[in-house]
Amino acid sequence: MDSRLVRWVTGNWWGLLATVVSLGLLPLLLLCYYNQPYADDFSWTPEVEAYGFWGAQRRLFINWSGRYFTNWLQLVGNPLNHRWLQGVQLTAIISQLLRLIVLYAVVRLLTGRQLRRRDAGLLAAGLALVYSSMVASTFSALYYFTEIVVYQVPAWLLLLVPLAIDRLQRAPRRSARWIWGLLAGAGIIAVAGSNELTIALLSVIMLLGTGLSLWRRQWASARVWVGLGTLLAVAGAVALLAPGNTSRLALDNSLRPSASIQEALARLFSLLRHLLTSPAFLVIPAFVLLLRPIAAQVAPARPPGLRIPLLLSAAVLLAGLIVGTLPYALTWARIPLIPRAANILIWWWLLGWLLAGWASLPVQPAAITPIPAAARGLLGAALAAVIVMASGHAYLDLRHEAPAFAAQWQSRFATLKQAGLTPHSRLTLQPQPVLINRQIIMPPLGLAESPDYGINTRLATWFGLDSVRVGAVP
Repeated sequence: MDSRLVRWVTGNWWGLLATVVSLGLLPLLLLCYYNQPYADDFSWTPEVEAYGFWGAQRRLFINWSGRYFTNWLQLVGNPLNHRWLQGVQLTAIISQLLRLIVLYAVVRLLTGRQLRRRDAGLLAAGLALVYSSMVASTFSALYYFTEIVVYQVPAWLLLLVPLAIDRLQRAPRRSARWIWGLLAGAGIIAVAGSNELTIALLSVIMLLGTGLSLWRRQWASARVWVGLGTLLAVAGAVALLAPGNTSRLALDNSLRPSASIQEALARLFSLLRHLLTSPAFLVIPAFVLLLRPIAAQVAPARPPGLRIPLLLSAAVLLAGLIVGTLPYALTWARIPLIPRAANILIWWWLLGWLLAGWASLPVQPAAITPIPAAARGLLGAALAAVIVMASGHAYLDLRHEAPAFAAQWQSRFATLKQAGLTPHSRLTLQPQPVLINRQIIMPPLGLAESPDYGINTRLATWFGLDSVRVGAVP
């Protein structure tokens, strides 16, 4: 009986694994139906309505932020700027599907014909599930529109830009080189206009490519990396030196610039200590061993430049953590790192270690030492526990809290809309029953009793009220 079961599992492993991954992703996708707009999603509608999309873009660049690319995404892509509250349900599911498409494209471009399309799709879906299970804030990474476009979209470009540069250098025809060069350049300009964290991480990648090309005396490749790195420096300077960044330091009460180098270093050390001792950062390097058989199978398809000693890759990944965390040490007093930034560093750590493990393999698969089955089984069980826990919480939200959460906010939005018909209204909303917040579909904070609280003021402005507050809990 046992032997028949083993044979059946062995013969149907792909279907079983696909079923497990699909069941893990399903609740995360279905929760999009209950997604609600939050906080910064409401921020820029008055600017768009008063000045138009391009006028609002200019005002943001001058008065708030130099992130010209993600500013544009927030203004044009935000459903609330089109007065569509339910549109965030669509943007949430689109973002999850786009993440799957990006991962699939990366797997296909890297492995070529060494991996079948269905296997590449399963691997991409599995990576998306692992990432969604390990993020610091599922709400921020999967559902919150503003943080998706400001952080998640640029994080996808951290994968796509180096791949475009690789294709640029390996394209046999001039026309293909032009196309890949334009795509790489456009991606670099977009990353430079996104946020300081992704600028720092892409800079580390560009320095690695330049350094390896010079070390190997590949002068043509070095010119490509230096040229595109210069483009990143120029476009990044335009974003970082924008007048809006200076204005924001004075206007944003959440920012606390460090008063000295010693204070900045102390903050940096504390942030890194919290990151590197968190479960996700400890588990991810070991998780790479689970994919070693697949890595060995597709080793012949590895790009020629992606042959890097493991210690060098580990040093680069650690350098990315340091330079990515540094902007927050300089401008925030908050410990640990804000979840939206931690999400991106988990993305960097997860995909980085996978590529590092692949890059360190010998060219010939026969020379690759297999990992003992017991070790793979133990690691697989640990990873499965993480995924089951995250997906289990998502199923609980889907069954219980998410419908109630959506109903509460739909009721509040109807009340706010009705009150907005009367000029200069001051609205007091009744407190809602407290729900279990599993930090998936529900944001960490809601409306406050004080009308001056940030979320309250954004809602009041969007609905045309003088103020809105929540009554005291009896």
